[in-house]
Amino acid sequence: MTMYKVVDEFDELMNIKLHDKEILPSDLKEDGKWPACFSPMDNPSYEPHYSVSVHKHSDDEEVSALYMAQFFVEDGEFDSFIVEVHGGRLCETNMHLHHHSILDSDMLLTITHTVEEIQNALPQIAKQHDKSLGIKELV
Repeated sequence: MTMYKVVDEFDELMNIKLHDKEILPSDLKEDGKWPACFSPMDNPSYEPHYSVSVHKHSDDEEVSALYMAQFFVEDGEFDSFIVEVHGGRLCETNMHLHHHSILDSDMLLTITHTVEEIQNALPQIAKQHDKSLGIKELV
C-alpha cells in the first residue's frame, strides 16, 4: 500500500491509499464478475478502495499498470453490490448489481458523485504511480 496526494474536485488536497489488491478476494467472483449481493453490515457504502495491478511483460522489461477504484452500494433491498471504475486517463464504470436491485434518486446521485471523485483522483494516482514504475507518459 502506497499513499498518494491528489487534488479533489474542490481543489483540496487529499491523501489516498493505493492498494495492490482489489476490494475483496478475486475468488469471490463468479465467471469473472462480482456477485450482486454482499452484506451491507460488513461493507460500508461509497468508500472508494483504490488499487493497482502491475504486470511485467515476459518478452521484455516493459511494465504496465491497471488502475481501478471500487466501492460498495447498499440498494433498497439491503444488499450491497460493487461499483468498479477502471482506468487512468480515461475511466470506465461497471456496476455489478442484480436486475432486481432497487435504487432511488439519492442512491444514484451518490453513486454519480463517488464516481466523479474517483474519475478525478484516478488519473492523478496513475500518473504518479506510473512515474515511480518508470512508465513513460503517453503524449
